[in-house]
Amino acid sequence: MDDVDRAEFERTGLTGALNRYRSMDRDWEDLAPYAGAPIEQPALFVGGKRDASTMWLSDAIDAYPRTLPNLRGSHLLDCGHWIQQERPDDVNHLLRDFLDSL
Repeated sequence: MDDVDRAEFERTGLTGALNRYRSMDRDWEDLAPYAGAPIEQPALFVGGKRDASTMWLSDAIDAYPRTLPNLRGSHLLDCGHWIQQERPDDVNHLLRDFLDSL
């Protein structure tokens, strides 16, 4: 965590960040009608190889050819959870390439 992030957490606290996790059950309820439906719009996945989320959700990532039929790229970078901070140049390059492909 850098000084900017630290200062913001000290200023605002963690309520906003924690509220995201508090609403997860509501997401399941709201999205229930779409269970199993593929996501059809163009998509890009970029994650970190050392991110616990990509390890826990490896089955979901393996299913992308079926669940994301218009996936334009899937990339696991050699970093953790905060890919945009750990590998900003790589993330920007992948995002630009993806947007140029649209």
